[in-house]
Amino acid sequence: MDAAEAVQEHWTDLLEEMEATAEGLREEGWAVLELHPGDVTVDADALALDVLVPDNEFDRLEAWVEGGGGSFDEHDVYRTAAGAVFLLVVARDDRDRRAVCWPAYYDPADALELKRRSREAGQLHSRLRRLSGEAVEFTHGEPSLFFE
Repeated sequence: MDAAEAVQEHWTDLLEEMEATAEGLREEGWAVLELHPGDVTVDADALALDVLVPDNEFDRLEAWVEGGGGSFDEHDVYRTAAGAVFLLVVARDDRDRRAVCWPAYYDPADALELKRRSREAGQLHSRLRRLSGEAVEFTHGEPSLFFE
């Protein structure tokens, strides 16, 4: 099974896992924003996973990041592989008890350079953007969480 087929087969499961994770956080008193990407690409030059989100979700994300007093400096990454690598990323603002959740995926063959460069740099970025190019970026200090 190639990566495109794997995404088609497993994307709904990943979205359901995100919803369950978000609901669990809400039950613990967290405010949670769930994002539903339309596409994810690898950008080794920028050390990033480029995640395209709908405009309405991007607007809420931007408001959350700009409006809160805390920072989203804690990250949980849940990873599995099945023809592609699937990720569920949870960026947390522990002070204000807010979390942003988004699923992502990549073809392992396409991410070899990103894996090498991000490990050398000691960081990886999630660039969450709208189609027009505006972006909110999260920096992850443990790139190994994203790779097998």
